[in-house]
Amino acid sequence: MKSLLHAVALSLFISGASTGAVINVPGDYPTIQAAVDVAIDGDEIRVAPGTYTSSVNNVVDMLGKAISLRSTNGPAVTIIDGGSTQFGRRGIICQGGETEQTIIEGFTIANCFASWYDWDGDKEVDYWEFFGGGMWNRDGSSPMVINCRFIYNYAEYGGGICNFDESYSANEPTLIDCYFEGNTAGAGVGGGIYNNSSSPPMTGCSFIDNSADYGGGVLNAYDSNPLMTDCTFTGNTATADAGGVYNDSSMPTLINCSFTGNTAGDDGGAVFNADPSSSQNIPVFQDCTFTGNSAIDEGGAMHNFSISPVISNATFRSNGAGAGGGIYSWNSSSPRLSASEFCGNTPTHIEGAWTDDGDNEFIDECENCVGDIDGSGHVGVDDMLVIIAAWSSDDDEADLNEDGIVGVDDLLVVIGGWGQCP
Repeated sequence: MKSLLHAVALSLFISGASTGAVINVPGDYPTIQAAVDVAIDGDEIRVAPGTYTSSVNNVVDMLGKAISLRSTNGPAVTIIDGGSTQFGRRGIICQGGETEQTIIEGFTIANCFASWYDWDGDKEVDYWEFFGGGMWNRDGSSPMVINCRFIYNYAEYGGGICNFDESYSANEPTLIDCYFEGNTAGAGVGGGIYNNSSSPPMTGCSFIDNSADYGGGVLNAYDSNPLMTDCTFTGNTATADAGGVYNDSSMPTLINCSFTGNTAGDDGGAVFNADPSSSQNIPVFQDCTFTGNSAIDEGGAMHNFSISPVISNATFRSNGAGAGGGIYSWNSSSPRLSASEFCGNTPTHIEGAWTDDGDNEFIDECENCVGDIDGSGHVGVDDMLVIIAAWSSDDDEADLNEDGIVGVDDLLVVIGGWGQCP
């Protein structure tokens, strides 16, 4: 879905690209950093397919310049690589107050390990002094990042991206159509993204199989209130709380986002909301789906502590936990629910107080949607594999069109229903 934000980003990119010089990598300069070093505001750097790395702490430092850094053939073939070594190389750093006039588009940022930063100034390497494996935005930096893939990066704060500095500046990159997979914060926070006092807007972003102690996909801390639209969270994990998104004293707005198969070792399989100091922050979840998420202890889909989010037109389907399979709330939490559907959550749909704003529905067992053979609430590859395994048989489960034989027509049913169940 093309959003207004996306249109604005493309407009900015086109206008910025047309006013300055074009610098080609490796045609004019052998490395991305060499091209950035000579570029001036308004220039466009075009990067040909290849793998680009560096021998210094950051593969690319944007140096606060209002320039466009763009791959010519997209992220699949244009890679900023950190080398996967401990105390290695961060992918990209923005620390010069970059604005939306700094545009980064069409790269894979992979295998980056945040270089050490002496946060407390004691000249000793502490285990936690590693920020932003794939990218670190600090000192009030807010670039535009479009169609980039952050893959298998590591840091203690923000394996994929960290938006945080000692001054608690607002570091708010605009993220459009970005993809985060396999990033980890180790024993830290925010496997995919860590935000602190920062509210980066995110549109059409995917978070797959990222991990951390807290906030496997994203962790929003201390007045981080991003607008997150059309984002997906699938298979992210937290050893403690919030496989998908952890909101700590923050109030993001999530619209049309999906959470599928995220897990937490303690609480909040998909989402953990907490506001222990004030109970004034109110996260908003609108038109979101929670399917097959799980937590060992409380809140298979969502855990609320001293916070009362507003939830509307949501679906909680087949989530599970020790208590409150759908939602678990305590310590003065009372989420407001309207026009939302709960089915198949175990052991209960909701545990704790909640406010009924009407039109909510609770069903013990979920009805499968067309093509959802395995009952996961999602029509996809697993359903297709069931059909392939039963090919040419009369298997009732796989014979979706009920013509007596499993074949192409049944496969087309799955394809036609592909995606999240309504």
